[in-house]
Amino acid sequence: MKAIVVGAGGTTRELLRRLGELWEVAVVDADPVRLELAGAVRDIEPVPGDGSSGLVLRRAGLENADALVAATNDDDVNLEAVRIARDAGLLRVAAVAADPERIAEYRALDVPVFAPDSLTARQVEVLLEPRRVASTTFADGKAEAMEFRISPDSPVRGKRLRQLHSETWVVAAVLRGDELIIPKGSTSLESGDRVTVVGAAADFAAIVETFTAGESRFPLNFGRKAAVALGSERDFDTTVSEAISVVRNSRAEALIVVHPDTMVERDQERAESHQALLDQLTERAEGVEIELRPTSGDLERGLLDLAQRESIGVLVVGAPEGRRFWGRRRAARLVNVYGQLDVPVLLTRGRHPYASIVVPARRTGAGEAAGRGAIDLARTSGATLIGVSAVSPSFVGTGDTLEEARRSAAWLREEAAVQGVAMTRRLRRGNPVRILEEFAATASLLVLAMPDLPLNPLLPGITGHLLPRVRSSVLLIPSRP
Repeated sequence: MKAIVVGAGGTTRELLRRLGELWEVAVVDADPVRLELAGAVRDIEPVPGDGSSGLVLRRAGLENADALVAATNDDDVNLEAVRIARDAGLLRVAAVAADPERIAEYRALDVPVFAPDSLTARQVEVLLEPRRVASTTFADGKAEAMEFRISPDSPVRGKRLRQLHSETWVVAAVLRGDELIIPKGSTSLESGDRVTVVGAAADFAAIVETFTAGESRFPLNFGRKAAVALGSERDFDTTVSEAISVVRNSRAEALIVVHPDTMVERDQERAESHQALLDQLTERAEGVEIELRPTSGDLERGLLDLAQRESIGVLVVGAPEGRRFWGRRRAARLVNVYGQLDVPVLLTRGRHPYASIVVPARRTGAGEAAGRGAIDLARTSGATLIGVSAVSPSFVGTGDTLEEARRSAAWLREEAAVQGVAMTRRLRRGNPVRILEEFAATASLLVLAMPDLPLNPLLPGITGHLLPRVRSSVLLIPSRP
């Protein structure tokens, strides 16, 4: 993520010491000596010039920035810098008031403003850093108390505190909803918990890394294995090959393959044909653990039964074909059949290995689940990630706003950055179906939230319209608390 800091004084240098490695920082100052001092604290992009100049701020990367902090000793410069940042649509903007009597001018711009002391850097740091809620020092600066929010991809999620033992810090409290928990060694941390950690100030960086890092989990939040059906040679070119690729490039532990039972097949030729497919499977899936599940019945029913009995994290099936009503009808049937299992469903079109992944940026429960799945797959597969914020035209009356779209895109970019995934933001106003179809045209995978069931082909919603129209593979991810 990119931050611009206007001014290279003491507050800026203290902030640079505390900001995490997720941030690329450009520092703007007219004094080359001050820029050199700031660069001695950490790697920065020095930008000589006047921070109140829009030209200088654009040279510093304003168009691609995620945050701006105005911290010069001149309030006129600071106020103009934050005005420019707000006009550019930046959501994270903060300032340091050189003269406390002018704080009201910053507040009139709806900009968080702080007093110019060591507390300033801590307050601004909390504003900028994802997953950090609060931070304060005590014991003459030798100890620090920090509050973190546990995210679904946190490496400490689900662990008992005794597994997180450290001699230099301790978890002092856990706020779970409205319930305050005084933790014990047996206390497990859950997604959404607000955790207060007290430790040595010297271990600040290590503590932050422990509680704010992210790790790829897909599809482990749903199950440990992927599942696919193999009934014909054509399946190899579509569903099976992509299922193997997904297991190789995710946290799935194995691929379960449902296939016709050759032992009960009365037609000898068909039995030999099925056995030949299984022999090919062993060769093509080299390096992937394969578990065979023979069935004497319908393969689709075999997949559905399997998902109800075993730990399945993703079901891999062929994508619906056809345009207009018949395409929507096939899409609705697939979603209604498989969506009831509360398991991600990958509708394949053979676009693996994934080079680019598109996902809508939406701050809903289902939208966040889809976003995290896309981030996980981008990290494990090395694919580029594109977050699309589609704002419906004002006459549609959906309630979508440009501000909400920007906040959703900023959230998704932060979550991706925590896992080391660079996300490209795309903000468009118009028909969401056409916008997503446009971006999916050149992508390998489109990740969407599982729609509400049942899906009606006459009123299919965004998902029902997209499934038969896009040429990419589509992953549908249900929401999980």
